[in-house]
Amino acid sequence: MNLAAVDVSYERGPVRILERVSVEFQAGRTTALLGPNGAGKSTLIRLLAGFMAPTEGVVTLDDRPVDSYSLSARAKMLGVLTQKSTLEFPFTVSEVIEMGASTGGANSHAVSAAAASAVGVDPNRVYTTLSGGERQLAQIARVLAQVWNRGSDAFLLMDEPMTALDLKHQQRVAGLLSNLKASGMGQVIVMHDINLAADIADDVVLMSEGAVVAAGETRAVLTLPNLERTFRTPMSDVARSDVPYFRARLQD
Repeated sequence: MNLAAVDVSYERGPVRILERVSVEFQAGRTTALLGPNGAGKSTLIRLLAGFMAPTEGVVTLDDRPVDSYSLSARAKMLGVLTQKSTLEFPFTVSEVIEMGASTGGANSHAVSAAAASAVGVDPNRVYTTLSGGERQLAQIARVLAQVWNRGSDAFLLMDEPMTALDLKHQQRVAGLLSNLKASGMGQVIVMHDINLAADIADDVVLMSEGAVVAAGETRAVLTLPNLERTFRTPMSDVARSDVPYFRARLQD
């Protein structure tokens, strides 16, 4: 399965948020979308998910326009975590996760329990009593439940999934994503942490001002010139900082 944006542009009123973006994502690979605030990353995720229609161009899923699929079919193929998930009703965590499991057509109770265990969140807690990080874990579990055991027949689209997570849970989620990739599931993840992207992504798409600056395999794309063009700031100080993994990736 593949997912692609072909010459996609998007306008909101007089503002052109994306400009002729063409990128393709493959099953069994993790792609990180990196770029400064306002680069168009979240908009691209929403277009890939079919939540919005591009002003120009087309988004395809398995070589068909994404909007040609029924909502139920799309729900089984695309698990989507948006940047903000607003829920202020006193559902239990298990009930929140089951919303995703039932959408994906799975055995909702069993999958909900497995997804909660996988991310390390208590399924019996009331969602509105959770901390920000715990809510994020519940939402991640909900999305995982939606595409549970679908392997190469599904993609995960995640907008800043590591937000609000402590180091332990970041590592736990990163391990889950690695296992899902090994099952054949494609992943497109908006990130701000360059180190983490370098660690978990097979491919990187660098974006700035609504356009793609560079795209390809992580090692080839995460270079100082590309990062400076993307973030419009000198990166040499970052490369000389006490972040050895990032420094090694950029300089070796």
